[in-house]
Order: sequence, then structure tokens, then C-alpha cells
Amino acid sequence: MSREKKLESSLQSDNGTYYRIDVYNNNAISSTTYTPKLGADGFTLTYQTDNDNRFTGLIPSEVSFDILVTEDGEQAVVNDIRGSVYGGFDMSIWKSSDDVTYELYWAGLLLNDISPEQDISRPTRIKLTAVCGLAPLRDIDFNVDTGYSTPSSFQTLTYFQNIFNNQIGLQDYYWGVSDDYILTSVDWTTDTMTSVEYRDPLVASRFNFMAYVDVDEENGTKKFKSSFELLDNVCKAFGMRCFLSDGKWHLIQVNNYDNWKAPNTHYYRIYYKNSGTTIAASGSTSYTTTEGTNIKRYGGSFDFLPIFRSVETFYNHLKTYDIPFFNYVNDYPAFTSAEFQTVSTELPIWNGFRQSNQMYVNPAPPATQVYSINNSSGDNLRVSLGTIGAATNSALLFSRDFAVYPYPSLQFSPNLSGDAEKIKIYIYARFELEGASDTYYYPLANELVLDWSTTPVFTISAVTNAIEIAETFPLYSVYLTNLTAQTSQIPVDGDLYLSIFARAYYDTVQYQSVGTEITESTTIIDPTNLYIFSPPQLFEDNQQGIRYLLDDELSIKKFFRAFNQEGGSTIQNGVKFEIPELFIGTGPTSGAVGRIETFNYTTSSWETNGMNDTWKAYNTGTGKEITQLLVEEVMKGQASGARVFNGSLKLTSGELNYFEGIEIDGTAFIPYQVSYNANEDTWSGEWYGIDLSSNTLSLVTGVISDIPLANEFTPW
Repeated sequence: MSREKKLESSLQSDNGTYYRIDVYNNNAISSTTYTPKLGADGFTLTYQTDNDNRFTGLIPSEVSFDILVTEDGEQAVVNDIRGSVYGGFDMSIWKSSDDVTYELYWAGLLLNDISPEQDISRPTRIKLTAVCGLAPLRDIDFNVDTGYSTPSSFQTLTYFQNIFNNQIGLQDYYWGVSDDYILTSVDWTTDTMTSVEYRDPLVASRFNFMAYVDVDEENGTKKFKSSFELLDNVCKAFGMRCFLSDGKWHLIQVNNYDNWKAPNTHYYRIYYKNSGTTIAASGSTSYTTTEGTNIKRYGGSFDFLPIFRSVETFYNHLKTYDIPFFNYVNDYPAFTSAEFQTVSTELPIWNGFRQSNQMYVNPAPPATQVYSINNSSGDNLRVSLGTIGAATNSALLFSRDFAVYPYPSLQFSPNLSGDAEKIKIYIYARFELEGASDTYYYPLANELVLDWSTTPVFTISAVTNAIEIAETFPLYSVYLTNLTAQTSQIPVDGDLYLSIFARAYYDTVQYQSVGTEITESTTIIDPTNLYIFSPPQLFEDNQQGIRYLLDDELSIKKFFRAFNQEGGSTIQNGVKFEIPELFIGTGPTSGAVGRIETFNYTTSSWETNGMNDTWKAYNTGTGKEITQLLVEEVMKGQASGARVFNGSLKLTSGELNYFEGIEIDGTAFIPYQVSYNANEDTWSGEWYGIDLSSNTLSLVTGVISDIPLANEFTPW
């Protein structure tokens, strides 16, 4: 079997454009090509959008066309299509102005849902339908055939490329190595990007795909969102739409259609199929054609979309902070006990019997460290928690259970029979925040309100009850204590660390308070038979760890709203427009799963903390978080309502593609739910007006806290 062209049909439109339709069987046993005539419409190209939503993200398209079956061979092809699986047949439409040189116009996968056949003599009319491949992505997890497994960050454009290339399955048939494949027009930039023609924000931004993975909190299983959900959500986060038109995939921000109005300048970037994120061509462009030139409207009417009172959305940044637990590697040959599992994951602060050459895998550099007995402030465990951003009324909440595990052989020597032989554990912990000019310290302590200070001090964080040393300990005896503390307002942006250690004290005299410190040199009780740690398996309520707070509320979702304040006061009527929940955005912490990292062209490095809040549209205005910019841009286009043209357009010459808008009476109208009749050169449907007024907008951000923790970034 091989890939063979099975059908080829042609037409010339009313204004002289030539089109050719090719249908391929990817599992053909015959190389015969048939040339059936087309129906009266030639073909119909239809784009499908959300009703009354100017900011539809993914816009699937489909082509339908009638063929007149006149012979058995053509009927056999129809029967094969009817019995094929999705992807077994594909088709392409090619266009030409001279019937000699043809260029790709559209490509798609044929459906086996064929119109019923009439019980009449030939010729019989058969309707075939093909889809561009976007709609079927609803049924495909985004990791299928794309290689996403270990949590990693990829450039924003790469997610589109991977799905186009590996899940739609048309790229090798219709696009050569140096053919135009993807066109982008996105002009929201940060200060580190700057707005430059050859710098694409979709290349200069990246995010971790775990933002689109749901994690079951009870069993840790992961469910990948569909490819459609991922791409559509990314489109909405950037205020852009994605569709196939004129032989290319287009990623265009909606408000770029308002581009003839100064000072806005909008750039396009083109990528060849095999160029990855390397720009093949770029420049400035206008996506609008003035109606009345080669385009005439007829048979239509004008309507208005409602005025927006407010535009709002949530950015679900999923998880803020947590302590990175360590995996141990047992490379101590003498350690053969099966009584303690050395491959467990935990936060160690006194590692006793694990011995001095026990290694742990640290998520922050260095990758591995030797960690010996820990019983002084000079021997503390220091854990990197990443970069954190300061904000008004921001704070950190620390809550962990700590376990004291006496190894079964832990005994006083000599054993003082009849006396109360006891040990007591003191835990010391603090945050260390390294800012641009100063390092701030916050000692953590139960029921103790402190403040950040530049003085590097520890205080007693938590104390266990006295643990009586028995003749023998039951196997896996664990004694718990809890440390819960909330900081005062975070003083500066910086790199956050947790420093922690323990001290142990013993008493061999009955009724005496516990008070003699255990050190490495202590002989009366062996310190290597004592182990103190924080085990992750103990916090079943998901309330433990380190959490970022705003206004004393757990920051899991951030809320954004733009009010319509035309004339200086917020309007009371109008529609509240809700953008679906977003999973990528600015920070708000370096630990947020959905944070967008941006490229700094000055330092030629990635800003990995995701805290860049300098996003601007078209390099104008004040920098802001990207989701804040989004609600503002959506509001601008409908603060005074938006005109809608419902009707038809007739091409008198040339062509009009879906990526192009039309200018009517000084306003740009962009196509939404429209269909193109190729034979008659007519477009019919809805066009929405884009008029970015200068209304004064009031923007509100906040935190929604009464939402259960979800989508946790858990170790793989």
C-alpha cells in the first residue's frame, strides 16, 4: 500500500481564480486518479467560532464539496472513504491566477461521514467533508506523540508546532522544508523583550506544560488536558486566535486588526516548517482591506454587541511554594538494615544512623551533597526555594510536622536502671531572603510574631515533649511535633532559602529537667541512632508546606477585572464578560507552575522566576501583568459596544482570505463565523468591529482563596 492521489477536480471562480482539489488515500492499492466534476458551489469553506465572542481562541475550519459520481472507479473511492478511519484520506485545495502556478490554499483530513446516496441512476451527487484538524484535538491528550513526560518548559510557539506536526498529521504532505508554515502577529512584549519586528513574544516566552496537567491529590495520578484545551487556553491568555488560512497556520492577536491607527504598529513573523523557532521572514503589516474596492457588501445588516460593564478572569497559578523533599541514595556499604527504607523522600534535619557518607539528591544545585549529623547552627540544612516577589500584604505561611525516630538500638550507656532516661528535641528554622542589596532573615517559631531583620539569628522554633528511652523501641516508633508560623510582610524581591537544624538534649537523672546537649562526641547515648526529619507522607490534609499569602489568603487563583469607566465613573448597566479560567500568566511566585518565563535580550538569558510584570501592548502604556493587560485589551474593543455586520461580501477581483479583515466606514471588521463559496466568490456570515477607544479603564486585581488546591506540581 502507498499514498496515492485518488480524486482531482478543478473549478474557476466568477472573478477568474483557479482552484484544484486533490484527495489522497494514504493506504491505496491502486494509483489510478479520477477526475469527477464538482457541484455548483465548487467548495464551501466554513470557519467555526464561539457565538458573540470576539476572543475565540482556536477556530476550526472545514471544507465541504459535492462530486458527481459517474463511474465505478469513482464510486469505489467514495466507498473507501466511507469505510476509512480518521486520517486515512486527506485533501488539499490549491489556487492559481493563471492555471499554471498553484499555491496551497487549504488542507484537511476527510471524514467518513458522507452524505446519503440517492437511489437514482448516475451521475449521483456525493458530499464530502474535510476538517483542518483543530476540532479533533478535543479528543487527544496533549502529550500524545509530542514527547511531554518529564516536567519541563517549552517556548510558547513550540507547543503549537508540536501539536500541528505530530497530532494533526498534514505537515509532511503539503509543506516543504522552506514553505511558509506558521505566521504569527503578537505584539505584547516585556521590557526585556522590547517590541522589535524580528523578536516574537511567542518565542521569547515559555511555560511548564505541567500547568495543563491535573493531578489527583489522593493517588498522584496525572491527567493531561486535551491539545485543544491547551492551545485554546494559551490563545486566550495572549488575546489571539489560531486558524488555518491561505495555506498557513495563523496566530494573530485580535486587536491587531485595529492596526491602521497610529501609534500602533503590528508585526508579522513567518516560520518555515522546519525552522523551529527561527524566524524565516518578518515585517509590519495590515490585515484589513477597504470595502468598496475589490469587495462589495450586499444583502446584510448591522447590529451591535452589548457594552461591557466589566471584563474578568481568573489566573490559576496552581501551586505557589512547597518544600523540596530529598531522595536519598544509599552508598554506605555497611548499611544493610531493612528496618528503614533509604530510598524514601523527606526533609532531613538530623540524619543519625544514615552515617556521614549518606547522599541526598537536592533539587537545587549542587545536585548531591554529603549530609552528616546535624546538631549545630553551623551544620544546618539550607534549601533553595527559588525567587519570590514582594507585594503589599504578602506573607509566607510555614507548616510542617516533624518526626523524631529513635533507632531501636538507641540506649543510654551505661543503662541507669530505674531512672527516667529521656531526650528532648529543639528545632531551629528560619527563612533567608537574599535581596538585591541586603539579606533578610525571619526566624520561624510557633505562636511567636516576629519581623524580617538583616540580623542572622535563629530562635527556638519548636520543642518536642520529653521522650522516655525504653529498653527497646517498637519498630518504626515515631514521635511528632508541629511547626507553624506566618511571616510579616515580605520586604523585598529576592532568592528565598529555608535553613533548619535540630539540637537534642538528654537527662539521666530521675525528675531532673532534660538539659544536657547531645553532640557528635557524646558517648553516654549514641547520636547516630537518632533521626529527625519531616516526612511528606504525613500531611494528608494538603495544608502543610510553604504557602504564599496575599491579604492572609492562600494565593492559588488570582482574580483580574477591568471596569468600564467611560466618562469618569463606572457604568452600572452593560454585560459582565467572563474570560474562561487561564492557566498561564505572570508569577505570582517563582514556584507557580503556570508562570510565564520571558527572554532577556540584553543578558541573552531567560528570566526564570516568571515575575516580569512589564507587559505592554504595542510598546505603549505602563507595564502590567499579562492577564491584567488581557482584560484591558478585551474591554477596549467593547467599552462602547461593537458593531456587527451580518451579511455577504462579493469579490469582484483578487481574493479575500479568512485572516484578512475589512474596513467599513473607518472601522475594522474581522471575520468570525463565515463561509466562503468558491464558485461565486462570496463570503457570508458575521464580522465583528474592532474599534479600540480611549475609554478610561479601572483595573482590579485580587486573590480568590476559597478554592481547593489542585493541579499540584508533584515529583515524577
